[in-house]
Amino acid sequence: MDQNKQIKVELALDKTFLTAGRKHTAFVMVKLTAPELPAKDRPAQNLSFVIDRSGSMAGEKLNYTKKATVFALGHLGGEDYCSIVTFDDQVDLLYPAALAKNKDLLKRGVESLYPGGCTNLSGGFLKGFGEVKKYYQPERINRVLLLTDGMANTGVIEPGDLVKLTKEVATSGITVSTFGLGDDFQEDLLKEMAEAGKGNFYYIASPDQIPSIFEQELSGLLSIVAQNIRVKAKPAPGVTITGVLGYPPDNGDGLNLTLPDLYSSETKVLVFTLAIADLFEGESSLLELEIEYADVRQNLAMVNLQANLKTNIRADGEEPLDNLEVIKQVEIFRAAEVREEAVQLADRGDFEGSRRLLEKQLHKISNLAHDLADEELTNEANDLKDCLNRIMMYPNDYKSLRKHFVCEAFQVKMGRRQKKKR
Repeated sequence: MDQNKQIKVELALDKTFLTAGRKHTAFVMVKLTAPELPAKDRPAQNLSFVIDRSGSMAGEKLNYTKKATVFALGHLGGEDYCSIVTFDDQVDLLYPAALAKNKDLLKRGVESLYPGGCTNLSGGFLKGFGEVKKYYQPERINRVLLLTDGMANTGVIEPGDLVKLTKEVATSGITVSTFGLGDDFQEDLLKEMAEAGKGNFYYIASPDQIPSIFEQELSGLLSIVAQNIRVKAKPAPGVTITGVLGYPPDNGDGLNLTLPDLYSSETKVLVFTLAIADLFEGESSLLELEIEYADVRQNLAMVNLQANLKTNIRADGEEPLDNLEVIKQVEIFRAAEVREEAVQLADRGDFEGSRRLLEKQLHKISNLAHDLADEELTNEANDLKDCLNRIMMYPNDYKSLRKHFVCEAFQVKMGRRQKKKR
């Protein structure tokens, strides 16, 4: 295959070189960039829209959800399959899975939805899964889109059981994205379902965000280039992988990761943490990578790529320079971890500890943003500042802030930031 049509792999160390005779803790940035996908080559879709129409969805939430679903239906083609499932205490199959040819009929059905009773989330979710399964083919994008504003209170209601169900769905090749509306849904549950389902999690704080977030999800689905991305990392002798920022470390001599789908022209970044023993002068290999993925443009043909990170080991006497691009990515991932730690502190009522943690990371990010004149870091600093202000001013109005923290951390870890209005 033409190399220009493959994922581009770049590796970089956080220092220009390492010093001989010293032990080091180092960061390695792995950057994966997808080639551009021409519109004519987009994969066929097989989607189920699973819409919560329980009583709490009455008013703007349901109205905007209907508009967003109608918007999404308008972007499907005649080669795409879709179904529409609604749920309150009952589960209704508004439209069974079929080719999206009569979109006007689908839109009219969505526009006629009205709110009902309780929230049988598991029933709606499993019904949507069943509809996608009818026309499942590996070369299609097979996904359940779950929109809800509440807690599961009938059917399967235990979070662990719902996450287990989602994981079972994902093993069949059907992914799951979750959309939480308002302040009453269980953000930890929807986040964990999205993680288990290898999809995305979105927090929709107000109804006017729904169309843009739906557009973000749909545009990604229509431009997927690579699926089932697996990264195998093998450290050189004297080097140990101690973790991956944003991902839990595995034990052993190497480390394996499965990454979310990669979209057209998208760049995904990983940061490995290495413990390096004292090395001799000269050029030294630190890390070997093997990247394997299914190319959507080539009927899911498997592609295997190799990459090797080497660096110079120099005698003591000269200090290396920082690679600021790597440092930038480290601090962005750390900001995600800080959000999670801040949530844990605030959950225990320690808002002061949460505030101090956010302030410390904000200081780092702000300084780095100034030094690099970097827009991404500036946006990160602004978001941390907003979180800090809200947690200082409204410690008793914590529900929406917590959801924001959880969603932001998820998006950073998945390499896919949610678009927000400021």
